[in-house]
Amino acid sequence: MAIKRLFCALTVLCCSCAHATPEQFDELVHQIESGQRYFFSLTDFQTTLQELETTLPANDPVRRNIFDRMRCMLGFFDQPQKGIEYSDTQLAAAKARGDSAALADYYVCRYYLFSQLGQAQQAEQNAQLGYQAASDSENPLSIAISLSLLGSIASYQGNYADAMQHYVTAYQLQRGLGYKPYISDLVLSIAATYRRMGLYQDALNYIDQAEQEFNSPDEQFRHALIMHEKAYSYAELGQYQQALQLFEQSMTVYQQLKEPMWRTFTKVNLVWINNLLKRYDIAMTLAKEAKSELDTLQTYDMSSVGTYRGLLAMYHGETLLALQQVPDALQQFALAETALSADGNPRYLLMLYKAKAAALAGAKRYDEAYALLNQYLQQTQIQQQKAREQQSNLLRVQFDSVRQQERNTQLKAEKQLVEQHVSALQLAQRWQYAALALIVLMLVILLAFAISLKKRNQRLHRLAMTDELTNVANRRRIMMQAEQERIKAIDTKAELSFLILDLDHFKQVNDCFGHDAGDIVLQQMCITVCAMLREQDRFGRTGGEEFLIVLPDANAQQAEIIAERLRQAIAAIAFTGYDNLAVTCSIGISQYQAPEALNNSLARADKALYQAKAEGRNKVVCA
Repeated sequence: MAIKRLFCALTVLCCSCAHATPEQFDELVHQIESGQRYFFSLTDFQTTLQELETTLPANDPVRRNIFDRMRCMLGFFDQPQKGIEYSDTQLAAAKARGDSAALADYYVCRYYLFSQLGQAQQAEQNAQLGYQAASDSENPLSIAISLSLLGSIASYQGNYADAMQHYVTAYQLQRGLGYKPYISDLVLSIAATYRRMGLYQDALNYIDQAEQEFNSPDEQFRHALIMHEKAYSYAELGQYQQALQLFEQSMTVYQQLKEPMWRTFTKVNLVWINNLLKRYDIAMTLAKEAKSELDTLQTYDMSSVGTYRGLLAMYHGETLLALQQVPDALQQFALAETALSADGNPRYLLMLYKAKAAALAGAKRYDEAYALLNQYLQQTQIQQQKAREQQSNLLRVQFDSVRQQERNTQLKAEKQLVEQHVSALQLAQRWQYAALALIVLMLVILLAFAISLKKRNQRLHRLAMTDELTNVANRRRIMMQAEQERIKAIDTKAELSFLILDLDHFKQVNDCFGHDAGDIVLQQMCITVCAMLREQDRFGRTGGEEFLIVLPDANAQQAEIIAERLRQAIAAIAFTGYDNLAVTCSIGISQYQAPEALNNSLARADKALYQAKAEGRNKVVCA
């Protein structure tokens, strides 16, 4: 697709270079990196690559590395298989020299090359590898690009929570970089994800943002993409006439820009819209034109051609069904099922099942229609289960309200579909009992979902007060507990002490043994501490490797004894699977002095902690 070609060109630079380079080469690199240069044809790719090669400074291995990575993106658009072979060699060299930034670029390049060949699974694997390499390189542009790819894959496959998490992180990174083309693409991707979730008004709000903030009069192609996405949302909202106008306007732009592939794809969408408007004669004419154009389409990018062949067959089948040409409609639905089953988009399959079931019922093949409706319900339940499993991710990126709206929209849509299916089945008297059973089944599903949602909300509340990694109290909860114990100590005149515990040289653990080892250290340390504390003691994580322990009914001397035992126990922890891995801790102690505020007591413990650090660490100091 053309938008992918534009994005390919923008992603070829994912590294930062500090050495001086010729001005011409630097300027060209900046144009590509910032998105100022657009790529619509094979000539655009070839011309840019020639310019880069001409301005490439001699005997400059750093710039040569950049050029080689750009060549993967720019030099093989018309020969994706050769591009994959080229990237194989370059990947081996990048791995040998430990060049994470280059690895990230080559994996992204391979994502697009495999996509052009229509090999979605290999493309997804390379997107995952690209993100891992980008994370190792710590380059924000490379990380953002990889996350955008993963977001697109997740969104298309129906994993909306994962997609939104990837998009939001990428959006924040791109905002920091200030590259508007990337930001515009992300805003449109977020809008598309909202639309797929059924949140059409939210989708339109994001599209309006893209239109107002990132759209300039000279960017016709981007404006056409915005109109395209807006048309989808209007169509889903039932505003078919507005959708029709936007699709027709975008097709005019693609015609002016000499983009035959996008023009044909838009024509496929016009078949869909005219079906919704019940303009079946026009839809039939457009379907024939689109099929002829798809059959003769000359393009190197096959990533979406198969999908649109399947969609055209499905829409054409709906046209034939409306015109009561049931056998021909079933033939088209069979073609659509072959193409869309390989596409991996559950939304398209659900649309197909619904349309094909109606055609089977029209052919009086009721057993098959009923079986297909059952399959439709099963697939819907699978999608619901996948969405439920991602709720914690939505909470982290603060999209819980959007998630709930999407759930409600899905439930309403399912209820409407059930009512439609019941009405259709009631036309045949023999299926009345089956229709009633189907309604009961859906009610049971809705009740089970409501119960599950209540339990899940309770679980999320607990998670909000617990540190996810160590399973001890998080900062919010331990501070609340500390304040409660402080108030209790004032009321009862009981003694109260605080320990602030910090692991020594914890960054070195992550650097030397990896972040997985660091997580294991934190988890094992918390298990050890919890096992040694009293029932009334409180323990929580307040920062990365810093923890707070609240000791009711304990003075400073008693607290010091407890702290020393903890220090010795932590130093004695053996970490299975990690040779030479040992950790120590420093602990600061303060005894509460009524009626001082909690932050004053903790400040004294924190000061004692810093004293322990200053005196060589692995030590207990009492304020």
